[in-house]
Amino acid sequence: MSSAPEVPLDIRERMHDCILAIFWPKKKIVEFLLSVGASESIIPPIDTPMSRHEIVVEVFSKLGSRPDRGFTVFQTMIDRLSNWSYIDPYYFDTLQKLDRGEAARQIDSLRRAVERRNAATERRRAASSTVQRQRSTSLDLAALKVAFGNMFSAPMTPQDRGRLFEVFLKDLFHRQSVKMGEPFRIDGEQIDGSFKFEGENYIVEAKWQDPSSSTAQLYIFAHKVDGKMYGRGLFISVNGFSQEGIRAVVHGKHIQTILVDGEDLSQVLEGRITLEAMLDYKIRAAQTRGEVYVCSLRQTSKV
Repeated sequence: MSSAPEVPLDIRERMHDCILAIFWPKKKIVEFLLSVGASESIIPPIDTPMSRHEIVVEVFSKLGSRPDRGFTVFQTMIDRLSNWSYIDPYYFDTLQKLDRGEAARQIDSLRRAVERRNAATERRRAASSTVQRQRSTSLDLAALKVAFGNMFSAPMTPQDRGRLFEVFLKDLFHRQSVKMGEPFRIDGEQIDGSFKFEGENYIVEAKWQDPSSSTAQLYIFAHKVDGKMYGRGLFISVNGFSQEGIRAVVHGKHIQTILVDGEDLSQVLEGRITLEAMLDYKIRAAQTRGEVYVCSLRQTSKV
């Protein structure tokens, strides 16, 4: 069972100092404590011989000993005091029991302490969220890595393996924050999927074939890409590509397609590089060096 949240000691000390800097008679202190939700049962009577300081310490101590640690009352008190603006002229100016400058300093000190606490809380939440995302990503990749390995070893027809591979890729892309659309047909052409990356749309072809078999498919895919407005393509072949197939992609030096193989996918599944980083490197290599088949970790050509 988790413990109730607790207002930090430094903030409680600053609230104590604020109360003593803002209110002079014990009656006003008692009225304020009642107004923020402290019950009469824990507040000393007005005619108590206790000092102003002792009254506040007593109430704070009893609030802190409650099962909820007085959290709601303290939070209300924080809000009221850190935004306090009324300065009673009778006690500050006429009797001069209190000092305006000191009251302003104590209120500002409380406000800054609360801001520091809130900032620290946000940093902890952000750090916790980052750790949770990393843990979730790690678990996702582990499951996908097993699924990828099973496609190599499990007995199935080439057609079933191809369909399973398409499902696997869509899941991998989604879990890496690159949403891949469903397969579709247009003008008799089968498109295995599409995605948008850095403002550009890509169509996808996914094959589980040997390099020589992928060559003919690369020719066909290059034609599909070329027929699209500002077309770009991503061809994924688990078993790699032949030199002839790569020449089909760079034919005429009008490069529109980048190539990904099983090694690239394994690097993503092992967490050595993100899908986004891999795509970014391959796209830049194609744009700046004319290389469509590169290893993003070794930063070298695969041919």
